[in-house]
Amino acid sequence: MKYVAKIISYIFHPVFIPTIITGCFYLLNADFFIPLEQYLATGQAFLMTFLLPVCIYFFLKSLGLLKSSVMIQNLRERSAPMFLNIVIINILIFKIWENASNSSLKVFFIGYCISYTILFFGILLKRKYSVHVASVCSAIPLFVNQTTTYYLNPFYILPALLLIIGLVASSRLYLRAHTNVEIIVGALIGFVPSFILFYKM
Repeated sequence: MKYVAKIISYIFHPVFIPTIITGCFYLLNADFFIPLEQYLATGQAFLMTFLLPVCIYFFLKSLGLLKSSVMIQNLRERSAPMFLNIVIINILIFKIWENASNSSLKVFFIGYCISYTILFFGILLKRKYSVHVASVCSAIPLFVNQTTTYYLNPFYILPALLLIIGLVASSRLYLRAHTNVEIIVGALIGFVPSFILFYKM
């Protein structure tokens, strides 16, 4: 069971989530975007939110500034990667996707960035809320918005998302990476900013 929990934690690691969500967004809305834009935007999300952070992680590790595994359990070591992710996401939204037509996806990433900023300040206050759970919960308002805006079938999208959230939260609890409170607060930190942004839309 521990092995399964670790696999789930790696598959739905926060560094994967932006690329997974971007890919799913374009997959569900394939009729509304030209293929080139879909592939280009997904590739940009992959390069900026996965490949670049991974390269930075190994660079910091080679300098001896990071000693933890990719899960970065050490609270003190979390601040630098978290801050760099906030900067990278802002570059993606406001520079790379400045003229892109994926407005809903940009709103999601703005909410995602706000969640990361809250988590960053939590780290400064020595609070280790679940970034895994925050990341997957931030996707709920986006996909609820998509089901209502484009009349997509919610009966397979939302249950799948809730199942993933349950698996991620359970795996983090099983591995004792977080307490119940850290999981719940992490879920709220991920969900609320995106919900407010999409509600205002």
